[in-house]
Amino acid sequence: MIHSVAELSKSQLKGTVVFLRGSADVPMNDDKDIYDATRIKDTSRIDSFLPTLEKLVKSQARVVLQPGWIDRPDGVEKNKSVIPVYMYIKERLGEKGLLKHEMLFAPSELHGKIRNIADNFDIVKEKISSLEDGQVLVLENPRFDKQYNKGDEAYARTLAGMVEIYVADDFAQRHRPSSDIVPMPKHVDKRYAGLHLMEEIEHISQVTKELEKGKRKPFVFILAGKKIETKPGVVSKITVALKLLDRMKDIDKIVVGGAVAYTFMIASKYLEKVKAGPDGVHDISMGEIKKLIGDSYIVEDQIHEQVMLAGRVLLKARDRGISVLLPRDHLIMKNGRLKKGALKESTIIEKGWMGVDIGPQTIKEFEYAIKEAGFVVMSGPVGMFDKKIPQAARGSTAVAKALEEVTKNGVVTVSAGGESTLLVNTLGIKISHASIGGGSTLEFIEKGTLPGIEVLES
Repeated sequence: MIHSVAELSKSQLKGTVVFLRGSADVPMNDDKDIYDATRIKDTSRIDSFLPTLEKLVKSQARVVLQPGWIDRPDGVEKNKSVIPVYMYIKERLGEKGLLKHEMLFAPSELHGKIRNIADNFDIVKEKISSLEDGQVLVLENPRFDKQYNKGDEAYARTLAGMVEIYVADDFAQRHRPSSDIVPMPKHVDKRYAGLHLMEEIEHISQVTKELEKGKRKPFVFILAGKKIETKPGVVSKITVALKLLDRMKDIDKIVVGGAVAYTFMIASKYLEKVKAGPDGVHDISMGEIKKLIGDSYIVEDQIHEQVMLAGRVLLKARDRGISVLLPRDHLIMKNGRLKKGALKESTIIEKGWMGVDIGPQTIKEFEYAIKEAGFVVMSGPVGMFDKKIPQAARGSTAVAKALEEVTKNGVVTVSAGGESTLLVNTLGIKISHASIGGGSTLEFIEKGTLPGIEVLES
């Protein structure tokens, strides 16, 4: 059983040292100053754990906040510091009149030396010991320490020994084995889920429960966006699709859009080579690929591995009688330049052109699949959802609005990850749940839990 921080009263929290883990893996505008909160392009992930932080501050806990990491620094890099996150949180708490004491920062100095945590635990410990009731100490980017991502046990034990309560409100990172996500809470007797984490668990569990029902309406998995992950052991949209197929019925559909679709189009054309295995797929030349998808986005040095994965999904779906909907037509752009005559709708992607969105025929087919669904998970936008090319947002907008319509009729609809949730939030679309997690949401749907959630159970 997982307990929520909502169960804790002010008397239980007052004066108690509480470690709060958030997920501030947010995009930054590197052109803006490190001390400027507007350096953060999208604050959604930070905003998700602020209600929990506010509860702890109001209850006069002594809060040690690890807001999460920024990017993948190579050692200590000042431009990867969480200073902008510190500035943003300070601004938000200040607006609400919740800062009775100055917010602290460790082990770096705001306008001085930038340090990593693992080599400076003495500074962290000293700052924690100086905390007043209702005061917040923000920790530096944990990825400054190379051992952190490996789930270093010594790091976990040391940090655990400085706190009395552990609170997790970082759903987007609960699938990671990092030191303060899985090992650390094992060494803290009192462990709780934050307000947002409980909400994520509740909503995404609805999808897993629907999948297990004997009689149910169709499930639609929108496999879209830009990235396909090929690293062994890493959960990706395609590995999740492969696992989901084992639980899907012949009434269900996988809808493929975005840049992911171009890889699937290649796999669909060369299924016989996919059957032959990796050697067969590696025989597909870049010339053959370009004839099929023009200059559309692919990761060339990984394309054969990605085609193999996509082909496995197509073959498994075919064996199970499950429909996979690929784009029938496209919005294409010439040579990546937006000028008069550079955009057109086409059923083929010619040489010198690139796909930027699904076409009108495909939009109608995707809308119909959503309309017939009982529950839907969207793992990315189906086109280049970019304000610089408004026309390329039509497909994603149509899909999002279709989700909103079926949500009104009781259909469970979930967007998974930053791109999907940014799309929903930008359009002001109301769906069942806009998750801040991409990989974490998909892995939760696949497995019914996450390593960083299991460790919270008592």
